Amino acid sequence: MIFALKILGALLALGLGVWLGLPGRYSQPIEEIEEAMERGGGGRPRRVKRSISPVAWMHRQPKVRTTRRARGFNLEAPEDR
Repeated sequence: MIFALKILGALLALGLGVWLGLPGRYSQPIEEIEEAMERGGGGRPRRVKRSISPVAWMHRQPKVRTTRRARGFNLEAPEDR
């Protein structure tokens, strides 16, 4: 009995997944299509999708400088003055 319920639940879940995965049934009137064609399309500018892979993250890191002059200041003891 429990096995039959598991199979029934799996079939229902599969059916729900297939039904939710179907394409939408939106139909656009011809008037809206013609208005969009007259406006010229490009309503908003295209954005470049940024990659968030670890390699791209490592390439975006600033270079570390190790020389004293690159840091912009020097440390001096009071006796050095």
